[in-house]
Amino acid sequence: MTSASTSIAPGPELLNERSIGGILVHLLSIPTGVVGAGIVYLVATNEFTKRNARNALDWHLAVLALTVLTFSSVFTFAELTGQGITNGITLSEPIAAGGSFVISALFLVWMIITTCTFLVGFIATGKAIFGDAWRYPLTPALVERFSSQVELPGGWPIVIVGYVVFAPLVIGGVFLGPHEGAAFFATVFGLFGLILVLTPLTGVAMYLHAKRASQTDTAWEPHTAAYIGAPVLVAVLAYALSGAFTDSINPGGDAMYVFLAAFWVTSIAYVVRWRTALS
Repeated sequence: MTSASTSIAPGPELLNERSIGGILVHLLSIPTGVVGAGIVYLVATNEFTKRNARNALDWHLAVLALTVLTFSSVFTFAELTGQGITNGITLSEPIAAGGSFVISALFLVWMIITTCTFLVGFIATGKAIFGDAWRYPLTPALVERFSSQVELPGGWPIVIVGYVVFAPLVIGGVFLGPHEGAAFFATVFGLFGLILVLTPLTGVAMYLHAKRASQTDTAWEPHTAAYIGAPVLVAVLAYALSGAFTDSINPGGDAMYVFLAAFWVTSIAYVVRWRTALS
């Protein structure tokens, strides 16, 4: 009697094939969109994380483009049919009826695609758990195609300098600017862009630039945690003081403005230290 040895093929080495960042980026990007997926893509060093972040970023860039197209079309149509700010009617009734149908169809497509963001995000997360960097359906390879063409001239410091210039303009517009009209709406959009896009992108810029600087043989080794952590601590303190010693109805908003101001100061300090190290 002979005994046959049975060899069992090992399962996929999941711990080597996937990373936590590659799994969680899909869930992170559902509420944060382009910002969350883009930040993970920029800071990722693990190839699996970077591929998953790229796939998520392609989807959310496409959704963002559709969102801009949809709502710019809605606002333009409203202005041309007397339903906007100008109250001027420039489209004939048949054209307006056809335009209304197109706008309604475009808005329906936007709603469907936006709802699908949750579905495809969860599918991509499940695929990533088992080691697969799943491409979202019907998404063009935007990141792979254009990433080499949008590299920042002068490197990441230009983002930090942009924050130093842009932040006081927006904050000044909020407190000193008009509270109605087109200028007010521009300030509101600028504030959202500052908080949701430029501020986190500046934090990423500091991290990437500091990492590159620490890898070169320079006398300056920037500690990114101090430049980003100090504004966070100041904002937490401002939140506590606002709630305890003032009659503010929005301590969270106060803390946000304090954080933006503190981060602006540390951004200036970073740029100054960087320029001093170069000289």
